[in-house]
Amino acid sequence: TAAVLLIATAAAIYWYDRNIVFAFNAFTAVLIVACPCALALSTPFAMGNALRIFGRNKFYIKNTDVIEKLCAIDTIVFDKTGTITESNVSDVEFIGEKLSAEEETLVKSAVKNSSHPLSISLTNYFKSIPSVQTDFFEEEPGKGITALIKNTEVKLGSKNFAGSGNLSDENSTSVFLSINSKVKGYFKLNNKYRNGLKEIVSRLEQDYEMALLSGDNNSERENLRKIFGDDKELHFNQSPHDKLNFVFELQSKNKNVLMIGDGLNDAGALKQSDVGISISDDVNNFSPACDGILESGSFNRLADFINFSKLSKQVIIASFILSLVYNLVGFYFAVQGTLSPIIAAILMPVSSITAVAFTTFSTTILAKKKGLL
Repeated sequence: TAAVLLIATAAAIYWYDRNIVFAFNAFTAVLIVACPCALALSTPFAMGNALRIFGRNKFYIKNTDVIEKLCAIDTIVFDKTGTITESNVSDVEFIGEKLSAEEETLVKSAVKNSSHPLSISLTNYFKSIPSVQTDFFEEEPGKGITALIKNTEVKLGSKNFAGSGNLSDENSTSVFLSINSKVKGYFKLNNKYRNGLKEIVSRLEQDYEMALLSGDNNSERENLRKIFGDDKELHFNQSPHDKLNFVFELQSKNKNVLMIGDGLNDAGALKQSDVGISISDDVNNFSPACDGILESGSFNRLADFINFSKLSKQVIIASFILSLVYNLVGFYFAVQGTLSPIIAAILMPVSSITAVAFTTFSTTILAKKKGLL
């Protein structure tokens, strides 16, 4: 603004003693033709269109600022359970005392109140079992759930939370069960990784540092090594606080972190990260800590979404350059006093329309090339 006012004033002073009409034309034409509308419109229209394109692919972002932050990430941190594993597809086996029909009903009634991926797996496992009303329910992130049903206390979660007795779960992802403080056993879950996970990791590791955090034990370490490679950081038995601290430590090293989780036990890490994305089988699940929600069916497009955010930024830069060229050409004629303010007033909205059209069409064409439209 200061530069434009200075140029306009200088042009008016230059022409004042030579031709008062030229002086007036030069001053007003410079102010009009240098209107920053094109610059101001480029970002919201490009990012707004990108936001629409992401939404059509079931990637829902809080606002356009998230897209700009997504362009700057250099480190990606994955949660395991419910993020790179499928919540609805798990082989479940109960280890311990055989559960009665009433006890199965108690378990089904408790887990159906939780949206944690392991709870969803157990709910599907007991899909043919009837459920009853729960009188009290509480879920402690990183630990487990407590429910009171028909004056019976049901606890499901980690072995430290629900109790493990003499049982060991070192070689599996497990959910321990206790009823009225008596350990009944644990559910052993064999996870199924999401389709295309290895390909996604392979694409992303070329440009980003990567790490994986899990609240489970390290029973899946070897399987995950085959996917992530031996040089990646894999951390197990991580509490929500541990995950938060891990992201914080990366940021203290000037890393721009993208955290991808399920929005529950990693809510703190999602909020702390520069960009937090929650993977969900049901996008209606409320996850206030994240910057975006990605439907699980679109998980295999993650690399495309990140790349498209960068392309959108490049479109904005190109639009800025075009706007700058337009302004320089306009300045050239305006300072000579030969450009009528009326003509300048016509050219100004043309410039704005050009910027809007360029950013909108460019992002749309790029999205089609990337298969996002």
